[in-house]
Amino acid sequence: GRCMERVIDQWRALVYGLERLLASRRLHPAGARQKAPRILALVPQGPDRLLLQTISRDAGWALTLSETAPGIAFGCQSDTPPIIIYDRELSPRHWGEMVRDLARKSPRPYVILLSPNADTNLWDELQRVGGSDILRTPINRDKILRAVKRAWLLWRNQQQVRSPSPHSL
Repeated sequence: GRCMERVIDQWRALVYGLERLLASRRLHPAGARQKAPRILALVPQGPDRLLLQTISRDAGWALTLSETAPGIAFGCQSDTPPIIIYDRELSPRHWGEMVRDLARKSPRPYVILLSPNADTNLWDELQRVGGSDILRTPINRDKILRAVKRAWLLWRNQQQVRSPSPHSL
C-alpha cells in the first residue's frame, strides 16, 4: 500500500518534471539559449552608428564598432564574428573587395551591407562577392533587428550542419 503510493507519487513527479522540461524546450529551443550574436559593425560616426549601439544594448548583442574598413585582420578563425554590418560609404569604390575578403573567412560570416541606395544591380554584385543582405541607410530599427536575427539563425544552422552534435549521429 504505502510503498506503492510513494512509488506512484515519485513517478508522477518525474513525469511532471519531464513535461515541464519538454514544454520549456518548445518555448525556448536549444538554439535560442545560445549566447548573443557577436557582431562587428563597420560604420562611420553618425546616427546609424548611434542607433546600432542602442539596438545592440537593448537586444543583448555583443557589438564591436569600428570605422576603419581596410586591413581588417582576425588573429584566428574564432575571432571572425558571425555577423558583420558593413557601411558601403566607408569605402565606396572598394566595398566589393572588402566584402569578398570578409566572405572568405572561415567560418564564413554573414555580411549585411548598408547603403544609401539598393537596387537589383547592387544586390547582384553583393551576392557575387559573398555578401548576405542589404539594408538602406539611414537604417530602420525593425529592419536591422530582422536582418540580424535572420543572419544569426542562418549562421547557427550553418555551424550545426558543419559539425553535427554527437546526439544526431
